Amino acid sequence: MAIRRIIVATIVLVSLTQINRHRAKAIARRLAIGLCRFSLGWLTPRYRLRTGPCIVFAPHQDDETLGCGALIARKRNEGLPVHVVFITDGGASHPGHPRLSSTAISTMRRQEARTALSILGVESGAIHFLDAADGTLNHLLAAQECELVTRITQLLAAIRPDEIFLPCCPDGSSEHDATFGFICRAVGAAGVRPDIWQYPVWSWWNPMLLIERLIFTTGRCRQPTEDFRPIKAHALEAYRTQTEPTAPWSEPALPADLVRIFNSDEEFYFRYILPPADSPATGPRVI
Repeated sequence: MAIRRIIVATIVLVSLTQINRHRAKAIARRLAIGLCRFSLGWLTPRYRLRTGPCIVFAPHQDDETLGCGALIARKRNEGLPVHVVFITDGGASHPGHPRLSSTAISTMRRQEARTALSILGVESGAIHFLDAADGTLNHLLAAQECELVTRITQLLAAIRPDEIFLPCCPDGSSEHDATFGFICRAVGAAGVRPDIWQYPVWSWWNPMLLIERLIFTTGRCRQPTEDFRPIKAHALEAYRTQTEPTAPWSEPALPADLVRIFNSDEEFYFRYILPPADSPATGPRVI
């Protein structure tokens, strides 16, 4: 009996220790995120609205709304042209789900994207799906990579954007980092020179990435969400496969704490300058 009590007490103690560890980690992350947001808000100038065409690139269906929802809504409210390009089909967000196949998930996410962007004011003809297989961007075959870059190049050449918004690199996601590389290659091939802005998504979940940008970069701007905050929140609600549990799972694909980060007062973007065409690319360069 005594041995059993010791075993039970040990199990309970270990469980409490793990719970406290997880809780401490969550608290530390919230504090770091709060510090980043305060510092960025204090040290970052407001975004100056450009009136030319804009392209927002999103590796997955929801990245554009998470990172740039207020910006998209503001531009469309002014009647300015905004195109949104989804790189992958989004089908890898629920690996191992007992009821939903990757094909079913990608179909659902495509419709969610159309709904969300309609809420933000983006016209259906300005929504582009490239449908690369989700989860494969960092190990595509050379031919697949070339085809994807060519398709992005063709869009850039046709739209000739004044601005491009794309995920940060690094952003804590191999898909986001790969997307960054493909788009930079395509910009060079298309012969366009837009302003390039990086928006953080998973960087918020790893605040050290943002702290490094805060310390080492000056080329950044912020978009207050202001009147567009309810519109952005409504658009995020359209992504139910990501923000709500899909039965029988009890947790959503995106952590609730992460989604709350984007229901905030400001969005932040970081400037990227492409290296000269005759210089080897050495990774993201900001000013």
